[in-house]
Amino acid sequence: MPDSSRAAIGGMTLFIPDGRSVMLDQYAGATLVVQFVRYFGCLPCQVHLRDLDDRSGELAAVRARAITVGGSADYQARWLREAGIAIPLLLDPDERLRDRVGFGDLSGRQLLSPRSIRNYLSAIVAGVGPQRPTADAKRSPGIAIFDAGLDLRWTHEGKALGDYLPLEAVLAAVRSIATS
Repeated sequence: MPDSSRAAIGGMTLFIPDGRSVMLDQYAGATLVVQFVRYFGCLPCQVHLRDLDDRSGELAAVRARAITVGGSADYQARWLREAGIAIPLLLDPDERLRDRVGFGDLSGRQLLSPRSIRNYLSAIVAGVGPQRPTADAKRSPGIAIFDAGLDLRWTHEGKALGDYLPLEAVLAAVRSIATS
């Protein structure tokens, strides 16, 4: 995990899908779970996003909340919002937050690995709607958890499509951070 002293996110600005800016400072005061999607239309990313959205009440119970951040595809983020996703969907077109956390790209080998293919097919079976890939299709998926002061405390960068830890592991990390 990157040095948290360099990975504080207070003062950063992202965008909601309609183009308006949002200061990440508004999320201070609670533990913040940030899901990094490759792009909002990524099928395995959508599965994890829906699960995270469904469990937002469990996060609230431990003074935490979730947001999802992608580099592009505002139209896909709007489509997800219209499909009922309630957690904030934010755009980071310059990938500043992803860079601050230290997440990068998947290699060609990782994109085509058996694990990636299995995760992609599982998403199709789960009924997730296909979306057009964007220029961000090589980005790694991942989760970062920030404490109430918006300092980075925990990360998991995926090494395949849809390589997110089970939400039980994420919730355990949130509980640990929230009580420390």
